[in-house]
Amino acid sequence: MNCSTDDNNSKKSNNTTTYSIITTESLTMINDNDDHDHDNHFIQKSGLLTINIKRQLCYIVTVLKGLIYPIWPMVSDAGAILPAASYFSTFLDIIAALTAFVGIILYKQIHYYRCELNQRLPLGSKHNNDDEYKNIDHLKLCNRIIIIMTIFMSTGLVLTGNFRSTENLTGHMIGVTLFLPSGLLFGCALIYVYEILYSHGIQSKPITTTIIIMIGIVFTIGCGIFTISSVLKYGSIWDMWNNELRLHWKPMMPGYWLHTMGNVCEWIALLSFGPLNIIISRRFRLFQYWNCIKL
Repeated sequence: MNCSTDDNNSKKSNNTTTYSIITTESLTMINDNDDHDHDNHFIQKSGLLTINIKRQLCYIVTVLKGLIYPIWPMVSDAGAILPAASYFSTFLDIIAALTAFVGIILYKQIHYYRCELNQRLPLGSKHNNDDEYKNIDHLKLCNRIIIIMTIFMSTGLVLTGNFRSTENLTGHMIGVTLFLPSGLLFGCALIYVYEILYSHGIQSKPITTTIIIMIGIVFTIGCGIFTISSVLKYGSIWDMWNNELRLHWKPMMPGYWLHTMGNVCEWIALLSFGPLNIIISRRFRLFQYWNCIKL
């Protein structure tokens, strides 16, 4: 009787120990998941806050104090005059780092989804599920595009911030050319990823994301057309490198309103990245499997 009682007590204690271990592990996974959620959400919010502070500060310091004549100057010129220039470069360096972090996190998340969809397919069913395998291949391709565009965006932001438009416009424009098209390609690849995930019932349809990227594309094209037309109307394309002209373009001078319209398009195109950050942040927040991802 004593032996059987001891065995029963031993089994109970083992069950209790096992239950406590499972409970502890589960709580740890939940806590880890919450920690990752808050960390990723914080990174996105920090990026959005930094973007807004940078734009408003540069505009207030340069335009409202009369350092630049056009009421709506180019973003680069608004951040090229001291003391706004130091803020401009610092904020862009911070945004570049946050962009790299978000790109890496997004890459890991999409990789998890790709592995998850691959595991759902039964073995030996490739010919019966060609569309499913194509979707998985497309996820892999889009994920590569996203991480490459993230590198280009971060590099472009660093070049844009550290080569002032008034001192080295060529280097500055190389940075802008790297950042803006890369950001739009990043958004297009992200839309396609969300569409694939929506077709599998994993995430919602990217309607708002599509609208935002379309706005960014339209106003980027508009910016290029109006800006080139303005300098051609004034004289030649090389007048774009004339700092005095860009910083003090008066309404009575040829091409002023084309220049202003190009600047408005540039601001809207760049501001479209703010809502995109909010959307990515929200989708990060809804993701419940950060404990399965090694960051």
